[in-house]
Order: sequence, then C-alpha cells, then structure tokens
Amino acid sequence: MWFGTNGDGVSFTNYTKVDGLVDSDVWSLVIDSKGTIWIGTLQGVSRFDGETFTHVTSEDGVNGIECWSLYLDSSGDVWFPVEGFGVYRFDGESFSNFSEQAGLASNAIQCIYEDSEGRLWCGGWKGLFRFEGESFVGVTAEGPWPQ
Repeated sequence: MWFGTNGDGVSFTNYTKVDGLVDSDVWSLVIDSKGTIWIGTLQGVSRFDGETFTHVTSEDGVNGIECWSLYLDSSGDVWFPVEGFGVYRFDGESFSNFSEQAGLASNAIQCIYEDSEGRLWCGGWKGLFRFEGESFVGVTAEGPWPQ
C-alpha cells in the first residue's frame, strides 16, 4: 500500500524530492498494469518502477506541471489533468492531450472517473464532461443522455 502526503512525499518507505520524486507534495497515486507507480504532484508527474523515478515532461508531449489526480481506466490507460492544459491519456506507448479544442469548456480539470458502463467523466472549472472516444461533450441537466 502506498500513501501520498502533503510535503513528505510517498510513504511507508519515505520517498521525497531528495530521492528523485519531482516534488514532495503528492496529490494522487495510481499503479498501472506493469506495476509502475504514477505520482501526481504540484510540480509534475513522476513514475516509479520500484528502483528509479522518471518524470513526465514536455519531451514526452506533456505541458504544464500541476497534476491534481491520476486515473487508471478499465483499458489500462492512465489519465491525468494538468492545470491549464486539459487532460492527458497515456496508452502504454504515448501521451495524448485533450483540451478545449477537444470539447472541454475549460482546461482546468480536477477529477476523472469511469462509470460501470465504461464511460469516462471529467469534472472541473466550467462543469462536467463525458469522453466520447475522440473528444469530450459537456454535460448539463438536459444531457447528453441515451434516448
């Protein structure tokens, strides 16, 4: 079991910025199907393979640093929002970005969840959004709902 803390990194064995973590203020953790631990912080996303920390950067195609949450979907893809840059998906090979151009009303997303029917939902500033395979659609009291 892993724990993220505000200022003291990841615990039981205490890993912090001194050990290679991108930041010691941890907001979210998720373990992918390969056993890699993804760590979301206010200064970026780190990955830990049990021995080494690597950091997700603009060289990987990910802009920004402030990661509020991480989510592993039922397909094994890792999703995370980056403040001001929308949502990123890692499919095991590469990162894809979904932003206002992909239907989000704002690039300030803070949470991600997949429902029992496999639909991905994102919430943040300016509302709730549902992923439709290639882009997002805004959700209101009127829908979109199945007819």
